[in-house]
Amino acid sequence: MTREQLISQFKELGIKPGMDLMMHSSLRRIGPVDGGADTVIDALLEILGPEGTLMMSTVSGNVNPAQPVFHVEHTRSTVGALSNVFRKRKNAVRSLHPVHSITACGKRAAFYTEGHLDANTPWSPDSPYGKIMRNGAHILFLGVNFTCNTCLHALEIEARVPGLHTENTSTLYVIDHNHAVQAIEHHWHAPKKDFYTDMEHLVARENGIAYGRIGKGISRLVDAGILREVLIPVFRNTPELAIMPLSDSDYIWE
Repeated sequence: MTREQLISQFKELGIKPGMDLMMHSSLRRIGPVDGGADTVIDALLEILGPEGTLMMSTVSGNVNPAQPVFHVEHTRSTVGALSNVFRKRKNAVRSLHPVHSITACGKRAAFYTEGHLDANTPWSPDSPYGKIMRNGAHILFLGVNFTCNTCLHALEIEARVPGLHTENTSTLYVIDHNHAVQAIEHHWHAPKKDFYTDMEHLVARENGIAYGRIGKGISRLVDAGILREVLIPVFRNTPELAIMPLSDSDYIWE
């Protein structure tokens, strides 16, 4: 697939100039792309233009209690090759959360990434994920589905769903953009079973999702504001439809 073909298919899906766009992706599922990850990134940045912002999750599952150090420049993302190419881009900005960072490039990159380390949880309203759902942004699921939908963690936090995180914490260390070291206490995910894919049809029913073929796979463009509007009542009133804790804990991370 060429850059020109990608641009055409992205536009047909509904990606437009000036959008703030978070992307979750699987290059393998869309098939071979001439130039690989860089071509995908270039195609999206060309469409979004100078008024838009491209974001990707750069979660670092390699940071853990046994390896508690996160270096914003050097710690790899563990959610795909595309995210690692993107975080190294010139003018890309990575947020400082040691486990759940995002990387952004574009007009509002600083707005979305700043303050992540100071947010009460990685997904609080003032986190990047909370901001995405409150500021007219969209989420592109490139070849993937709602199993990758990190914003659902933000709805779990907002709805105060109990039992999803450990009450005990680990101290994690962040080496920031100035090479200074900061420390935070981090609660880990507790055992649970999710039904996130079952939430997709609820958002689609309210015209919150556009579907289209990008390469060999089906992709989804989601209005993040509609996502929150539709699903926050589910997480507040019937959370068992979306997430099931598998421990006896009733701890709420807030």
